[in-house]
Amino acid sequence: HFDEVIAAIDKMISTLSAEEATDLQTKEMCEKDRAGDTRDAILASRAIDEHTEAVAVLQTKIEELTKEIAAKEELVAEINQQLKEAEVQREKENTEYLKAKKDDEDAAALLEQAKGVMESFYSENGLMLVQHKGRGPFQSVAGQAPPPPPATWEGGYSGKTAESTGIVAVLGLIHEDI
Repeated sequence: HFDEVIAAIDKMISTLSAEEATDLQTKEMCEKDRAGDTRDAILASRAIDEHTEAVAVLQTKIEELTKEIAAKEELVAEINQQLKEAEVQREKENTEYLKAKKDDEDAAALLEQAKGVMESFYSENGLMLVQHKGRGPFQSVAGQAPPPPPATWEGGYSGKTAESTGIVAVLGLIHEDI
């Protein structure tokens, strides 16, 4: 009986020794896998931290660029408003210019017409005088005596005919100014 018990105990010891070796191999493999997984987890954790930091930096950059875009859009809107105001101002000034130009052209035409009427009236009524060109301004020459003064009366009295050429000349000057 004891032999059977001893044989069963020996068999049990050999089975346990075999299981111990298998368990030891399994334990070493598990520890090795666990160490690898821990290393992988650490590397993954570092990568996550780096990516999180990159995301934070990029989000900050996005916020800065968004603010810059908003400022640029506001500037563009302001410039567009100024362009609209300038366009309205130019249109207003152009309208005023065209009106003033038309007024000037109408005034010039009216002056030409008035000058023509005045010239025809004075010429039909024999009131036009021939304008005498003056001698020009006095110019002295060193060592010579000045010329005699001009005569105050040339010919007989002809009324106020000199004013007729004067008004026509004034109308001509006004026309030139317009």
